[in-house]
Amino acid sequence: MTCHHETKAISAPSTVEIREKYLSAFADKEEFSDYMATWVKEPKEETSLMLDAIAKYGLMPNLSYELDALKEISDYIYETDFTKEHGGH
Repeated sequence: MTCHHETKAISAPSTVEIREKYLSAFADKEEFSDYMATWVKEPKEETSLMLDAIAKYGLMPNLSYELDALKEISDYIYETDFTKEHGGH
């Protein structure tokens, strides 16, 4: 992930921050991944769970990933505790 460092907020919120915010809203993996992937596919302030991050960093740009790829990435984020040692990406 280029903009989102695993544990440090540099030019965007860290992956740890994003994961925690989404887990607090969606404990279920499918709901977590569906919402995240759909939002990343077409970011909108009105559907964001992270308005504080938008205020600080701005709205992320649209990415040209297919929705299926974004769901795979979202599943990985759901399953991975980035505060611990993991297999990486």
